[in-house]
Amino acid sequence: MFLDGGTLQLALHQVDGRVSDESLTEIVFEVDDVVIRHAELVGLGVPFEVELRPVTTDGQRSLLAAHFRDPDGHLVQSDRLGRDELGP
Repeated sequence: MFLDGGTLQLALHQVDGRVSDESLTEIVFEVDDVVIRHAELVGLGVPFEVELRPVTTDGQRSLLAAHFRDPDGHLVQSDRLGRDELGP
């Protein structure tokens, strides 16, 4: 279920059976420049579970995303729809 509040979207999903002790909560932040934000977080020592990569495309642009966990174990994703340019 998606709830659209203008600049805020809330997505609710039901999960059948929990497979681990990790939180099933995912927090997604859309940032202005995901490549720069990712580099800043890496520079601060944030350990990423999934490094920055294109996750989907509309044929002209790709959604770039990276995942890490906050101190409480919630999955956090930063992403941005843009050109598929990850840089050096």
